[in-house]
Amino acid sequence: MNCEMAEEYISALCDGQRIPQLAAEHIGTCEMCQRELNEYAAVGAELRRLASLEEAIPVAQLEWRPDSAKERRWRQRGLATMRVPKLAFGAMLIAIIALSSGLFMVRAKAGAATGRFLELKYKLPSAQKTNICVMRTDGSQKDNFCDFVHHGREGLLLMNTRVIANSGDRAQVVVRAKYIPGAGDTEVNYSEALFTDVPENLLSLEPGEKQEIRVAGLGAIEVEGQYLDHIPVLVSLPQETLDPNPQEFRVVAPVLVRDNQVIANADGESIDTGDSDATLMFYLPGEGRYLISVVPFEGAVEGSVHLGKIRFSLDGHDYLLLTSMPITVAERVWVKHEPDFKPSKRMVRPSDARDDRTIYLVRSLGKLEEQKIQH
Repeated sequence: MNCEMAEEYISALCDGQRIPQLAAEHIGTCEMCQRELNEYAAVGAELRRLASLEEAIPVAQLEWRPDSAKERRWRQRGLATMRVPKLAFGAMLIAIIALSSGLFMVRAKAGAATGRFLELKYKLPSAQKTNICVMRTDGSQKDNFCDFVHHGREGLLLMNTRVIANSGDRAQVVVRAKYIPGAGDTEVNYSEALFTDVPENLLSLEPGEKQEIRVAGLGAIEVEGQYLDHIPVLVSLPQETLDPNPQEFRVVAPVLVRDNQVIANADGESIDTGDSDATLMFYLPGEGRYLISVVPFEGAVEGSVHLGKIRFSLDGHDYLLLTSMPITVAERVWVKHEPDFKPSKRMVRPSDARDDRTIYLVRSLGKLEEQKIQH
């Protein structure tokens, strides 16, 4: 962030609007931007002062007088009952209903064609839960794809989906899917190399239409699409309520603060809905990893939970973990810091692990404490 990029946010601040974090940090530390901010504020104050000097416009005094006999007669006629033939009245009702229905149909059709995002629902063989993926359909190359992973009891499913065309009421998507038997507990980092030998499936979908793709070793996957006008807060769980379920531990767009300084700011979500020992692993380059669990474990200190905040103290420092949604129904968590942790030394496939990027995921504490972590 530089002064030229931050300039557009200065006037937004003076208008009482919120601005991105990077812009706020730059303006708070840049003398030139602070000078410009003060100038904007001074101009606004002067304009309000000049407006206050304008001469007040007096309100005219209204004189109330009793109604004349003629005015009373006209008002009484307006309140009188009007007799309309039944046939004419029925025709009028039909016309009103027809017009209002036509207006509703036009609005509904127009709304259906303006969705900027495509939500795909994947129904796996013998699975009760429907998995969801959301992508842009407005021609953007940034978010027109999604990667999907399903950890099953018998194997691991990897899927890559990309929007290649959209006509407003029909979207064309390319789906590549790969099933790996016996790898259900394996965590993977996505790369194009995973799909080099996987054929592409071209689907042309209308909203509400269901189609199938077949995956070797797994069977048929049902795919259904619909248009949305926004991306849900939780893409994988769009119907998720604000309150977490009793067996749910969820971390959405976490921010970790130490002694009032932000040390990590991540996007995305990681949710555990079944493990009684659900634990967040938050790895930061140069910091090692933090383990935050809903159950006590060796070497951990106690922290408190309130809505989307977790507070704890370690090694003389005060920490605050902030997330975009309430985390758990529990009121306490247990935290441990492992400064020497390196993904490259602890992951099953070191070639997939990188020590120079932030990693966070919610898993069972038992899996995270294993000598080798499958990632």
